[in-house]
Parts: sequence; C-alpha cells; structure tokens
Amino acid sequence: MTAIFDKEITHPMAWVGSDFKSKEEIVFELSAKQTKAFEDILVKVKDIARDDITLEHASHPLLDDDLKKVYNEVCHGRGIQIVRGMPVDGYSIEEIEKIYRSLCVHFGTLLSNNAFGHKMVKVMEERATGGQQSARGTKSNAELAMHNDSGDVFMLMFVQQALSGGESQFSSGPAAHNTIRRTRPDLLPILYKGFPQHRRKEQQPGQDDVTPYDIPVFAIANQPGLVSTNFTYSSIVPAMHFLGRTLTAQEEEALELMRVTLLEQQLELRMAPGEVSVANNYAMCHSRSNFVDGEDDKQRRLVLRVWTEVPNKDRLLPLGREYFLMENAGGRLGYDPVPGLDGAIGRGDYNGMTDELAAIIKATQAKPKVGAGA
Repeated sequence: MTAIFDKEITHPMAWVGSDFKSKEEIVFELSAKQTKAFEDILVKVKDIARDDITLEHASHPLLDDDLKKVYNEVCHGRGIQIVRGMPVDGYSIEEIEKIYRSLCVHFGTLLSNNAFGHKMVKVMEERATGGQQSARGTKSNAELAMHNDSGDVFMLMFVQQALSGGESQFSSGPAAHNTIRRTRPDLLPILYKGFPQHRRKEQQPGQDDVTPYDIPVFAIANQPGLVSTNFTYSSIVPAMHFLGRTLTAQEEEALELMRVTLLEQQLELRMAPGEVSVANNYAMCHSRSNFVDGEDDKQRRLVLRVWTEVPNKDRLLPLGREYFLMENAGGRLGYDPVPGLDGAIGRGDYNGMTDELAAIIKATQAKPKVGAGA
C-alpha cells in the first residue's frame, strides 16, 4: 500500500487564497539601489550570451542576501513570492531576458522548458494561419486550469500585461490535501496511486508517449511535514485516451474534486510589468484566466517563463523515477532537448501530435465549472 500523509498539514505552504488580505503580503520590493544593481549586471554581461550567464556573473552585494531570503521562502516557507521592481522600461527584449536570467540564477539551475532546449520561453498569444490557436498554453490566450510544470521552481516575469484578463492564479497543494482529507479521505488512495501522463511528443526517441508508470498526484514530500503535488489534468486525460484506459467512477470523482478544490482555494493576482512570480512548483499548482490583447503593442501580454532545479535538500518532490514526467539523462527535471530539433522555434502544436489529441489537450486545459450555473 502507498504511504499516505494522514494528518493535518500545518506548514506555512498549506494556505488558501482567503488567508491573504492583499498581494502585498507576498511581495519583495526591490529598492532603487537593487534595481540599479540589475542594470549594472546587464552592463557587466553585455558580451556574454544570455544562457551563459551564471550566478558568478549575477552575484551582487546588494542582492545576494535578500534573494536568498526569497529563495528560502519559496523552498521552505509559504512557497510563493513576487519580486517587484525589475527594470523593463527602455530595454530591448534581449536585454530584459539577460536581466531576468540574472535573477533566475539565484533560484537554482535553469532547465530546458521543452524539447527544443529553450531555457527561457516567451508566453504570448500566437495564432497559426487562419487564426487557429495552438494546443500549447504558452502560445494561446485561453484560460488554463490548475497544473504543475516540470521544475522545482516556476518563475514568470511580466514584461507586458494584456489589455484585459490574464490574471495569475496559484493554489496550495498541501491545503488541497487538507481539504480532501477532511471531506473525502476515501479518495486519497486514488490520488496517491496517481495516473499516467502524456508527454506530448517531447520525449527522447525510443521513449514512450505516455509515462510507463502512474505519477502520484500527492506524495509524501522530500521535506518533513509536507506532501508534494504533481497534477496536470490535461496530461492525464490524453494519456488515458492514448492507452485506451477508462477512468472508474471513483477516479473521475477524485480528479474532479482535486480540480474544484484547487480552484476554490486559489489566490488570484494581477501582475504588472517588472514583477516576477516565483513559486515552489511541486507545492503550488498554477493557472491563468483568458486574456485579450490590445491593438497597442504595449498591451500585448508578454511573459517570460523559467524553470529551475534546486539541490535535493531544498526539493519538495520525492526522488524516484515514478515522480518525474520525463526520463531525462542524469535524472534531471525539465525536458532534455530532442535531437534534430536544434534551432527550431517552439511554437504551434506539438511535433507529430494528431489533431484529435491536440483537441483533447485544449479541452482539458479549461477550468472546471463551479458555483451557480455550473
């Protein structure tokens, strides 16, 4: 039998959105001198390629101690922080990416976000010929349901915000575990057993499209007094479809309860240019609302996504093959680049994916309906 954490989680990561009176409670605001420090680092790395910038380049006496505190809050505290005051105005996107990279290296080793090997991904709406939207959430303006990504720390830097919509939402996995344990403990064994997940054609040649093991939604964490969360409904349903497996009534109930609980307990944030959300990926599920870009380029939502990997002592996700979506060399998180895709642009739908599977992914990325009229 899978071990289940069978008591109330009292760790600071087990919060619900209503615990916060305002966004300001999780903001770390850079001082004017600290913002200037990032500008000084940009000058220092002007001849260094973005992906070659290391912590050695980005270390600064005005930044290091405070960013370590933010790191500790993300890994061992409430699991989420917002860094405010990153310089964006008057800089090119290439310069902004270097500034952002100089922040990110304080939060672990940057990981490839996709099979193309991109360690920093532009999240923005892009439409194919004829106006069709991609199944990739990073290239769509559609809402996204609560999910986890594939790194220890999940970071989003807002360069521009949409004309309307595009709110960021976070929800605590440990708090969801508390709620389900109180209300439907009979469903916890299903969530601890987990489900297969579809790799969306981004795995290495010779590897399976679907994980050859069930990935636990909840697991006893690599940190005392906590559970980790690894839940992506839009990877579970396509995997079941691909394998020809049918969800039992109890499995459907467990998945829907998880989806609704995360939604009802979420914290919603309106992010502004120059703000970076930093979250513990295996503690916090995240999502967004749909958005509408304006005609003005400055009202076109542009976000830079980074995943990092942290040392095992700070990791929440248990160690072991069955907890990881991808089977990367050396047991890394993220995605090992797939040979033959070097230099390709990670836009559009997933390489080699059928229209049917892309449609399933799009449909399952929508939020569950709750409340009146649901």
